[in-house]
Amino acid sequence: MRELVLLQKNCATNEGADVLREAISVFAGHGGMEEFSSLQRIFRDVVVKERWERPRNLLLTQIYRDIQRVSGWYSPEAFVASVLDGASQEEIKKFNEQLEDLLERPVIGEVSEASIDAAIEWDSFCTSFFKAYQEMALKEIE
Repeated sequence: MRELVLLQKNCATNEGADVLREAISVFAGHGGMEEFSSLQRIFRDVVVKERWERPRNLLLTQIYRDIQRVSGWYSPEAFVASVLDGASQEEIKKFNEQLEDLLERPVIGEVSEASIDAAIEWDSFCTSFFKAYQEMALKEIE
């Protein structure tokens, strides 16, 4: 549950800023004027929320450390299967393989080209994994 909360904070603040940028652009020049709409205030709120809930890189680092720390008694495979309960075995296998690969790579620690590449992949993995979870949750309530 802790990891899902951290993933949700990460995705919500990131996507919130993207959606608001799009909304502001729909109104063209008026989107940037506070007298016309409240989008500027909401955009500032999203930026503040992102900092309040911890910056993206810290959330991603915490998730990585948590999963790595418990991997001895709560396997990455069990974690993926639990979060994506009801997903196809193919999808669970794909995420499990990605997670296991990333846990073996230098995502955190000393900065190098390999660690930067792994961190970028970790960010992408977390986003796609949480979106897969969201899809499962939506199917559950339909």
